[in-house]
Amino acid sequence: MTKENKSHLTRLITVCLLILFLVIAFSALRGIDYLFFRGMASANKSSEVLPDTVRQRDELNRKRWPQGFRLHRYWWVGGAAVYIAEMDRSATNLQFDIELANTQIIGRETISDATRRLMRRDILPLAGVNGSFGIRGDSYGRGGMTFNLHIQDGELISIPIARDRWGYSPPSPWGETSFGVTPDGEFLLDSVQLNGKLHIDNRGRDTLPIDAINQICDSYAPVVLYTPRFGRRTLTRRAYEFTLKKLELPLTGKYSSRFVVTEVNRRGNSVIPSDGLVLAIESGTGRDWLRAINVSTTGTLEIALTPTKWQRVQRGIGGNLRLVRDGKVEPELLAFGASYGRTAYEHRNGASRHPRSALGFNDDKLFLIAIDGREPGYSMGMTLYDMGRFFSELGIKHAINFDGGSSSTLWALGKVVNSPSNGYERRIFNVAMIRAKER
Repeated sequence: MTKENKSHLTRLITVCLLILFLVIAFSALRGIDYLFFRGMASANKSSEVLPDTVRQRDELNRKRWPQGFRLHRYWWVGGAAVYIAEMDRSATNLQFDIELANTQIIGRETISDATRRLMRRDILPLAGVNGSFGIRGDSYGRGGMTFNLHIQDGELISIPIARDRWGYSPPSPWGETSFGVTPDGEFLLDSVQLNGKLHIDNRGRDTLPIDAINQICDSYAPVVLYTPRFGRRTLTRRAYEFTLKKLELPLTGKYSSRFVVTEVNRRGNSVIPSDGLVLAIESGTGRDWLRAINVSTTGTLEIALTPTKWQRVQRGIGGNLRLVRDGKVEPELLAFGASYGRTAYEHRNGASRHPRSALGFNDDKLFLIAIDGREPGYSMGMTLYDMGRFFSELGIKHAINFDGGSSSTLWALGKVVNSPSNGYERRIFNVAMIRAKER
C-alpha cells in the first residue's frame, strides 16, 4: 500500500471514529436531557402522588369544571370504580347543600329529578350523591321515608332516636353519624341527640320528653313530633295525638316556643296543619297523658341539639357509620373488618363487597363519593373496611357511610356519571350536593 493510500485510510478511520463519538455524545446528552425533564415532571406532580392502590385516575368532563370543582374516576386495584366529586372548601363560588326528596319526608325522588326541580328555582347543582338510609315503603302507606337526621336551611326536619339499628351500641361514636355545616363554614361529624321537651302548664308542671321528629311513632320512639315537612298526615295507628298551634315555625336546633293544644285525637293518623304540629304518643304511653293534656292546654316546647355546635347547623344529613377519623380508619371499623363483620352482626353485609356511597372531607376539600359494584368484569364494589382504608390513602381526613347498594348514584354536571347496579337511577330519600353559591 502506498503512503497516499495509507493517508486516505487514516483520515477515513478518524472521520468514522469522530462520527461515532458524536453519536454517542449526542445520545448521552439526550438521555441526560430525558432524565432531567422526567425528574422535573415527577417533581411537578409530587403534590398529586396517588397511592399504590390506584391503578389509574381519569378526569371526567374536565372542560366543564368550574373553579374549585373536580370530578374523577379512580380505578382501585382491588377491582372497583370509585367516582369522586371534589369541592375546594375555600371556593367562593361553591357551597355544600342538601335537598329532601319531594321537599317532604314521605316519598322518594331520583337525584336527576331533584336537580331539575332545583334548577327551576334558579339553583345550580354541580354534583349530588344519594344520602340517608330509610324505608322504601310499608303497609302503613309510607311510600319511603328517611330514618336519619336532616337539617335544611336551618330547619330541623328529621331526627331519630338513638337505636341499636345496626348491631352496635347507639352511643358509640362509630354509628348513627351525621355531617353538618355551621354558618361560618365549620364541618362537623357527630352522633346528634334531640333533647326535646314539652313543658305543660298545669299544677304539676309535667314535662314530656320528645324522642324524635318526623319519624315512626312506636315502642322504640313512643313520643314523636310531626311537622308539615312530614306530609299531609302522621300515618300512625293506635296513637294518641295532640294538635299544637300558636307556636313559631320552623323547628330549629335551638328552639323554644309557647303552644296551645287545639285538638285531641285518640285514633291516630291526624292531619298535620300547615301552621302547627302534631304530638303523637304511642298508645301504651299516651293513655296516661290524656289527663294532663286536653283541648286548650298550654305550655312550652323546647329543643336543644347536642353536641351544642349542632344548634347552629344550617345543613345536616345523617348516615350510619363513621369510616375515617383524623385521617385513620375508624378504630371500630378496624375490628369490624378483622372479624369479617362479626363485631356488628346486624350490619355484616358491610363486610361483603357492594356498591357504596359516602361523604368525606379534609382541611382543604369536600368529597362526594359513589362506588360501583355487583358488576363482574367492571366493578365489584368495596367492603366498609376497604372504603375506610382507601379514603385515608387518598388523604380524606373524615368520612361517613351513606346508603349504598342499588341506590349508589353520583350525579354530576348534568347527568349520572357512575353505573348504578340495577342499570337505572333509583329513587332516594335525600341528596348531599355541591352547588353554585347564590349571589
